[in-house]
Amino acid sequence: MRAAALALLLAAALPAGAQETDLTNGGTAADPAENPIETSPAPEERPANVGAGTSAPAVVPEPEGAPDAVRPAGAGVRDALALGDADHAACLAALDALGAVFAEAEPIIEEGDPDCGILRPVQLEAVRPGVAFSPPAPLRCPAALALAEWTRDFAEPAAERLGRGAITAIDHGSTYVCRRRNNAPDGKPSEHSFGNAIDIMGFRFADGDPVAVQPRERDGTMAEAFQDAVRASGCLEFTTVLGPRTDEAHADHLHFDIVERQGGFRLCQ
Repeated sequence: MRAAALALLLAAALPAGAQETDLTNGGTAADPAENPIETSPAPEERPANVGAGTSAPAVVPEPEGAPDAVRPAGAGVRDALALGDADHAACLAALDALGAVFAEAEPIIEEGDPDCGILRPVQLEAVRPGVAFSPPAPLRCPAALALAEWTRDFAEPAAERLGRGAITAIDHGSTYVCRRRNNAPDGKPSEHSFGNAIDIMGFRFADGDPVAVQPRERDGTMAEAFQDAVRASGCLEFTTVLGPRTDEAHADHLHFDIVERQGGFRLCQ
């Protein structure tokens, strides 16, 4: 398939050494004493059937010149990211058309924190027909839609070449988690705080062994080729893609998020 071939070609272009960041209100990297670097905590425990292991967070430099996130001033991020009725309805319709299984959920509002939460969450149970999202979890509709489109256009074609049958589940470690960077008591919120991010731990298939996301130092296997392909193709759908070789904190998962940055900048490392 053309999508899978494109993904495989993109894999070779991935640089190493980055971090989860939206660089809000900062622009370029600043003095670490004034603007501490974010490192992601280890995601929730990996499902037993896709391997195990967590990594300690590691501090890595912010990329030079990454633009600010596009966020309206004067409102908490939770409110600023809320979709209007028409946009929300269009997102739900597109998600339904892709065969996702989901339900509209009650608003997630963290008392005393105007940033954390999702005003119109969807509880995602399956990304595509026959592809479970395990465990079911809340996301903003645009993040769920990005995941479903990426699965259709890139992950499913790559699985055809892997030869283990169709993808039956995407296992994740976290979606919505109200936290600041580095789990600090204050400071810039993570994209997980708005339901904008997914940490993918592994993939399960109909006719073969699962593929756990893990460091693969050119082991020359089809599992490595699959992992590289889905990771590289993620940057065509998501605006942040991090994983093994980015830093120790992302050694056992792929972090995908949809933060909107100035100039359409994408951070894929």
